[in-house]
Amino acid sequence: MREPGADGVAERLRRTGWRQTAPGGEDGFAAGQPRYVCQVPLAGRSLEQIQNGFNQQWRRNIKKSEKAGVKVVRADQEDLPAFYELYVETAERDRFVPRPLAYFQRMWTALTAEDPDRMRLYLAHHDGEVLAGATMLTVGEHVWYSYGASTSRRREVQPNNALQWRMMCDAHELGAAVYDFRGITDTLDEDDHLLGLLRFKVGAGGEAVEYLGEWDYPLNKLLHKALGLYLARR
Repeated sequence: MREPGADGVAERLRRTGWRQTAPGGEDGFAAGQPRYVCQVPLAGRSLEQIQNGFNQQWRRNIKKSEKAGVKVVRADQEDLPAFYELYVETAERDRFVPRPLAYFQRMWTALTAEDPDRMRLYLAHHDGEVLAGATMLTVGEHVWYSYGASTSRRREVQPNNALQWRMMCDAHELGAAVYDFRGITDTLDEDDHLLGLLRFKVGAGGEAVEYLGEWDYPLNKLLHKALGLYLARR
C-alpha cells in the first residue's frame, strides 16, 4: 500500500532543491531517521493474535525465556547507566558509534517532562544480572522501540525476545495501534552483518514500511557533495 501524496511530497522537495540522503551506506540505515522500518500492527488485535503472528522461533524463544526465569522490569532514570553499559557492548559488537550516556539522560529529562510515559526503559534480568535493555517511546497511538542493547552472555535464555514481548504487551495496554521496530536494512544479502537483526524484527510479525527518509538542503552544493563523498568512504 502506498500512501496517496507521498510521491508528490518527494517531487516538491526535489523541485525546491532538497536532496534525499542515501539509505545509509553499507548498513542500510540513515544517520537519524531510517527510510525503511519494520512495524507490528496492534490495532484491533488481541495479545493472543499478536503472538500467533510470530514465527515459530519467536514463540519458542519466549517460552524458553519464561522457563529460564528471565524477568523484564520497567526501570527508571537511575538505571540508565546499567543500560548504557550494555549499549556500549552492543555498539562494539554491531560496529556502530555509540552515543554518550549524557545523550540518554538528556533525552529522558526532556521527554518525561512532556509526559511521564513518553519514554520508558526496560531491563531483562536473569539470576541477578542485566542481560538486555531497551527504550520505548510513545506518541499518540504509535510506539517505537527506540534503542536496544544486550550482552553476549547467556544468550541461550533469550532475554531479547522476552524484552520485546513485554514492551509489545505494554504498548497494547496503552492502546497503541502500531509497535515500531524502527530501522531495517535495505538488502537481503546473506553477507550483510545486520541481516540477523532484520530476521529478528520480521520474525515478530513485522511488516516492512518505507518512509520518505532523510532529506538535506545543500546551502553550499560543493561542500555538500564533498561531505557526501567523505561519509561514503568512511
